[in-house]
Amino acid sequence: MKSRIKSLASDTLIYGVSTIVGRFLTFLLTPIYSNYLTGTEYGDVIYIFSIVAFINIVYSVGMDSAFFRFYKKDDLDETKKVFTISYMSIALVSGFISLIIIIMAGKIAPVFTNLPEGPELIRIAALIPFLDAIMFIPYAYLRMTRKSIRFAYTKLILIIIAVAGNAIFVVIMKLGARGVFYSQLAANILGALIFIPLIVRHLIIKTDWSLMKQMLRYGLPTMPATLSMMVLQIADRPILKLLTNSESVAMYTVNYRLGIPMMLFAGVFEYAWKPFYLSRYEDKDAKQLYSRVLTYFTLACAIVFILTGFFIGFIIGMPFVGGKFINPVYWSGIGIIPIILGAYYFNGVYNNFAAGFHIEKKTEYLPIAIGIAAISNIALNFILIPIFNYWGAAFATLGAYIISSVVLFLFLKKVYPIKYEFRRIIIIIVTTILIYVITSWVTQYFSLWISFGIRIIALIVFVIMLRLFGFFTNDEIKKLKSLFIREKKYSS
Repeated sequence: MKSRIKSLASDTLIYGVSTIVGRFLTFLLTPIYSNYLTGTEYGDVIYIFSIVAFINIVYSVGMDSAFFRFYKKDDLDETKKVFTISYMSIALVSGFISLIIIIMAGKIAPVFTNLPEGPELIRIAALIPFLDAIMFIPYAYLRMTRKSIRFAYTKLILIIIAVAGNAIFVVIMKLGARGVFYSQLAANILGALIFIPLIVRHLIIKTDWSLMKQMLRYGLPTMPATLSMMVLQIADRPILKLLTNSESVAMYTVNYRLGIPMMLFAGVFEYAWKPFYLSRYEDKDAKQLYSRVLTYFTLACAIVFILTGFFIGFIIGMPFVGGKFINPVYWSGIGIIPIILGAYYFNGVYNNFAAGFHIEKKTEYLPIAIGIAAISNIALNFILIPIFNYWGAAFATLGAYIISSVVLFLFLKKVYPIKYEFRRIIIIIVTTILIYVITSWVTQYFSLWISFGIRIIALIVFVIMLRLFGFFTNDEIKKLKSLFIREKKYSS
């Protein structure tokens, strides 16, 4: 058991590190785009790529999920059948739809962008999800055969190619929005070429129609849940574009992505959390342990929130390629960053609550919670954006993640009840909000360096307030004191 859990943790670490590094490299495109694309170009790029994300789900036709379910570890012939059916299904569907989009690009383009190169962008945009789609099953195969290192470095290589392509096409050649699409297309073409040997080895001519029906019957029903999750994550940008303009989409997206510290922390936690709770659910104090994890997760998120909220304003003004780290045009939207940080926190809370459903094998509740949150997200966006513009999109995102957490918690009470330390969690949240709001209000009247010093002091005040409000238990205080005394003895 221990060896299996250890191998799972090892793979999780590899996937986690590669994903975090990949997300950070992708984040570096934000300052590049803010300095080298116009607001209209950036907004249209984000809008089109958000549509591409939805298309990717349609292109999968659920066959990526079916591949995992029907893959036979010890039966090579059956594995080749499953590989062929899933790969060819995706390739045919995605190829057919992409071909139609390419042919109709001239008529489709005005719906998505007013840029003069619109038809060309739509044609490239049609190729990008097609190339993505034909890599779904090869990537799935690497995961099932536990080739996690190859999976990770292939992903990273393609991200590096895309980032380097942006440096060449956008920064050096100054091709604007066209350069962004060229970069991603180049990375996807390389990815498709890399997998050719693997694909050729596993494709067979004969098709098992009975198996294909079984796989479709299993895979197609998974699409609504996947679509719901995608709606929850990125529906705000298409709706924002529909109700406002490309400049608002750009303003929102640039500042949304500055919430990356919380996104990275929540991502790291998610990768570590699943193997942790699956390896400890038989412990006598498992539920108490999971409860304490949520408390400490909230505390860690509070620290990330304060550090990001206090100092992101200093970071965006740092020198960078093309000017400042973030173009001053987008600085007026910095106020939405705390809202986005809060949204990522509640996404982490959702992942905490999801543990009980996986432990009890009652995962059918998860898509229900996601679906309710997705519908709420759409409704909130349509209600709030006309009133608050991109601020409305930020509040809609936060509201949707809160709803997903609340709904899942209500289900959890029936499936796997846990007594969470909500009193302590509320203390953390209230203290964090008080410190952030008061400090932000006070420091607006001081110079840059005095403001910086006040915010450092506020971090110390944050810890003191937690102590005064009774957050720390006596046992925790004793442990902290013992650590301090030990450190003091060591230094002397």
